[in-house]
Amino acid sequence: MIGIIGGNGVAATNRLCQLIEERCTRKGAFRDGHHPEMLIWQATKVPSRSMYLEGKGPNWIEDYVEIGRKMKECGCTKLCMCCNTAHYAIEELSEKIGLPFFNLLDLVALKVKEIRCTKIGMMCSDGLRKVGIYEERFARLVPNVTFVYPDREYQDIVTKGICNAKHKIRFTDSSVEPLHPNNLFTSVCSHLINDKNVDCIVGGCTDISNVFAFPFSIYEDIKYIDSLDILAEAIVKSEFTMKF
Repeated sequence: MIGIIGGNGVAATNRLCQLIEERCTRKGAFRDGHHPEMLIWQATKVPSRSMYLEGKGPNWIEDYVEIGRKMKECGCTKLCMCCNTAHYAIEELSEKIGLPFFNLLDLVALKVKEIRCTKIGMMCSDGLRKVGIYEERFARLVPNVTFVYPDREYQDIVTKGICNAKHKIRFTDSSVEPLHPNNLFTSVCSHLINDKNVDCIVGGCTDISNVFAFPFSIYEDIKYIDSLDILAEAIVKSEFTMKF
């Protein structure tokens, strides 16, 4: 049984469950029993992962340890976190909980290796950017790529987009609301492509997936990697066991 530590954000966790269900159904599932058994914990009371890494908030790691242990007691055999930033502590969490994790950051790096891009633009939380964990993973798994972040003013737009993905503004019409998160992330992508000359962009926060559609019609030659989509694919590949 898969345990999903979510609530970071809530909508992104719901989206992950939707992506898993859709993939299984497209693979041929037509009964409830054909889908993987999962336990979802919307850990909404845990302190902000990014704020902690920025030095602005309390530690959240022991809260995740407690949640993971409870999920293990419920029968979970493997865990995942619906939060890129939480992967800062993935080794510590795995050791203290006693269960393996799907490592989202490694999965993204391996996807970059598969599609053979050379210059990667990253959209992620301030905290994850500050500690550079994504950079470390890429340096180890895909050492031949160049890894870049948005300029400071555009990093602030990423942060605003992540916040607005959790806000009712996401339900407004993006064609008339300039602060709609889809518009904010689109502007960051334009910056990464036109100013940084990237050939691939990573949506390195799961909240992005719920509100952003990369404009492939404009940037036909650019690859876009949705980290939440990558996690869903890994879970289904690991757990989908239906036989025909």
